Amino acid sequence: MEADPRALNNQELFKRWRDSRNSWDTEARKDIDFYLGNHFSSGESDELQSRNQADIPMDRVSPAVEKMKSFMTARPPVFTALPREDSDDKMAKVWQTMLGSVWEHSDGDTHVKQAIHDFSTVGIGYIYCYIDREADMGRGDVRFTHINPFRVYVPPSSRDRWFSDADGVILSTILTGEQLVNLYPEIGPQIDEETGEMVLE
Repeated sequence: MEADPRALNNQELFKRWRDSRNSWDTEARKDIDFYLGNHFSSGESDELQSRNQADIPMDRVSPAVEKMKSFMTARPPVFTALPREDSDDKMAKVWQTMLGSVWEHSDGDTHVKQAIHDFSTVGIGYIYCYIDREADMGRGDVRFTHINPFRVYVPPSSRDRWFSDADGVILSTILTGEQLVNLYPEIGPQIDEETGEMVLE
């Protein structure tokens, strides 16, 4: 089966953006280890033990992170929508109510707390807004959630701290073959005659 040039272009783009942030990826995973109390490498632990010193970490980071999360999410936010003119007063109140509803139905406190945790440990946290077509009894609704920072890839040319100048953003999702067929039934499962396993052409 001939490869789709669009798929090849996406793969090349993904590899280029992924490779450009290898150093951040490595350091971020070390930061997570440090947050979890793994303060010493095996060599450092051996060196301390050879000097009759215990390799017990003095954890100051995780309590500080938890304290910051509790302060920042102690109360849910209060949304305010201001009318641009007198005739927009009622519409502004509608938007204010809608924003509060989206926060409540999305379990905003939990997701923002996780985004703050990601920011505190690896330096960046993401909130992702999407349309849940199955919500509100099939009528659809706006929702948001947090995203693992290791799933998000931005172009190396971006210089803005909020990535507002980015050409695009890649959200990586790893799925099994069965999950892929469930999401996109039109591709259909293919069964390998020799192994009897499902394959995707």
